[in-house]
Amino acid sequence: MSQKSTPGDLHFVPGKNCGYVATADRVALLVDGEAYFSAFKHAALKARHAIYIVGWDFNSRIPLEFPDVAAPDVPNELGPFLSYLAERRPNLRIHVLNWDSPLLYKLDREWLPRMRIRWFAQSRAFFALDDQHPLGAAQHQKMVVIDDRMAFVGGIDFSAGRLDSRAHAPEDARRRGPDGKIPQPYHDIQIAVAGEAARAVGRIARERWRLATGEHLDAVDAGAGATGSDDAGGEDTRREDPWPDDPWPDDLAPELVKMPVAIARTRPAWKGLPEIREVETLYRDSIACARETIYIENQYLTSSTVADALRKRLEETGGPEIVIILPREPSGWIEQTAMGINQRRILSKLREADHEGRLHVYIPMTGDRGDVPIMVHAKAMIVDGRYARVGSSNLNNRSMGLDSECDIALLADPGSPESDVITGWRDGLLAEHLGCEREEVARAIAGEGSLAAAIAFLRREGRSLHSLPTSPPDDIDAMIAESGILDPMATSEPERLADELVDNGGNRPPFRKALVGLLVTLAIVTAFAAFWRFGPGAELVQAERVEDMVIRFSPGWWSGLSLMLAAYLLGGLVMFPVLVLIVATGLLYGPWTGLAVALAGSLASAALGYAVGAALGRNTVQRIAGKRFRQVSQALARRGIISVALIRMLPVAPFTLVNFAAGASQIRFRDYMAGTLLGMAPGITAITLFSGQLRAALTSADPVDIALLGIILAIIVGAAAWFWRRFGGRVVEGGGDA
Repeated sequence: MSQKSTPGDLHFVPGKNCGYVATADRVALLVDGEAYFSAFKHAALKARHAIYIVGWDFNSRIPLEFPDVAAPDVPNELGPFLSYLAERRPNLRIHVLNWDSPLLYKLDREWLPRMRIRWFAQSRAFFALDDQHPLGAAQHQKMVVIDDRMAFVGGIDFSAGRLDSRAHAPEDARRRGPDGKIPQPYHDIQIAVAGEAARAVGRIARERWRLATGEHLDAVDAGAGATGSDDAGGEDTRREDPWPDDPWPDDLAPELVKMPVAIARTRPAWKGLPEIREVETLYRDSIACARETIYIENQYLTSSTVADALRKRLEETGGPEIVIILPREPSGWIEQTAMGINQRRILSKLREADHEGRLHVYIPMTGDRGDVPIMVHAKAMIVDGRYARVGSSNLNNRSMGLDSECDIALLADPGSPESDVITGWRDGLLAEHLGCEREEVARAIAGEGSLAAAIAFLRREGRSLHSLPTSPPDDIDAMIAESGILDPMATSEPERLADELVDNGGNRPPFRKALVGLLVTLAIVTAFAAFWRFGPGAELVQAERVEDMVIRFSPGWWSGLSLMLAAYLLGGLVMFPVLVLIVATGLLYGPWTGLAVALAGSLASAALGYAVGAALGRNTVQRIAGKRFRQVSQALARRGIISVALIRMLPVAPFTLVNFAAGASQIRFRDYMAGTLLGMAPGITAITLFSGQLRAALTSADPVDIALLGIILAIIVGAAAWFWRRFGGRVVEGGGDA
């Protein structure tokens, strides 16, 4: 059993557990969609220069306020509202950045939101989809920045079903969606900051825009209409000027002023950009520094880093009390599959470590009988009533190192007025879940002596907190969770390696030439075929003569196979392009036989090149190949089969050079051949199918054959374009104000 440790003081350290520490002139906590969307709407009405919206989802049709409180003279749907702003403010620029989500997520999203918003026709409003992230990652930040003077950060997207009040009434008709259904009650949190802190969030938003689009956005001039003080302007002035310099809403009371805040980020390693794991480090630091209580609200609890940090505190004698609020189950079948398995496993381990009964996990329920679950989407943590954190990061692995995230954290001195405010936030959240007043929670905590005892004292029928049922994981759950497939912790090793291989210190990786060469080769072959089949060449030879020529020059099985294999072996030694040999193989043998012959020839050539490289030795091959040998050799030695497969799929070096380098580097022959087969099989299949179908088109006027040829060519071109888009560009750090 571990002894009680002595927690150290928490400090915000830029470059370690945060990216920026900046002063927020004003701070306000916005709990649930009703408070946040209304504050955004009224702040946006005051925007003069720029609005940045960065999100995981963006739905132009969502309402911003409940119908009974929305002003009739201002559009209430998000899309028309932004159109309204763009039309009325000639100097206002609006930028919306939305995650380019996979098809599975698009089933629950608005299709083509840009087509539904007329403001995209304007030259001062811009919409972009963010696909600049590793495979399987998401742009998960939820930020709004207005004039670089006010910013919102948290867990709330401009997505359907987010608008809800703190009452979370199950049958609140004001939440009824376009489909006529009332969605599940939804709980979430956003934080508003002004001043220097807002400018720092603006830098992060512009950086994300640059990474996604390549476009640099200028910062809003801090002197252009900036107030610089809390009492700038007055009530009368604001009434006279509907577009005041200060975008902070008139009816949003700041709860903290002149408060230093830390901004923590997650950014995955991607195309030359270094990994940022400030979110993860700040979670570790804040949990380690807790003395009395750790209060958490989150959508998930699947992060191995956070679980380890919590487990260590539970193993201590006399460690802090830990209260966690989670949803009854994740929303959506994707999340239930990806996160539910690992969450059961982690909760089981935490309960095993909890030898003093200090872990308490609850789910909020509502309804007269307390049988309607509230969807908890918040990402918040409050420690000892003096440290608060609100942001986009879930307590899952991907938020620590794979998805793009942004959190804001505050730290107050013990016993200070700021600490009283943070403690009040925690008590207010508990009061919301328990269906009582904040003052009741504060009295119960003081009287019962702990958060969990106060919760037990205040629990009642109907709206309340219920203990999360225990559901031990089975063996399959453990296997899937430990594999990390469903909740990865960082950019995958294959993708990291691909970035390293194509990063040659510039913006035009060498394999771009290979991709262009592939497309040019296929285009020339196709044009040649079209010339003889449909162009002037068709008048020189009849179709029967073309077929006769193909048959005449097609080799017999044994003699032809020997000649073709010899061509592959010789070509592999003299650096003859293997692509040309593969195309020729498909033309001579047809698609399926050609596929077998091309694979056999390529593997035989790779084996011979490996043997030659081993015989020549490392120094000789390095003198021949130069620095490219060192790069390829290091990658091959480090990753084995995966490295070889990636190098074959991404033509970062000539076929012959890779063969020589593998042999000279003494890569295990078995791994080398397996990786070669794995990496070359997709490309050889595509090329032999194309050239085999070209053979069919040459010997037949069948429109079906011609159409199939076009389809195969389109697939090859699309795949090549995807590879270039995916791996071909290298993001250069720096630039702009980011």
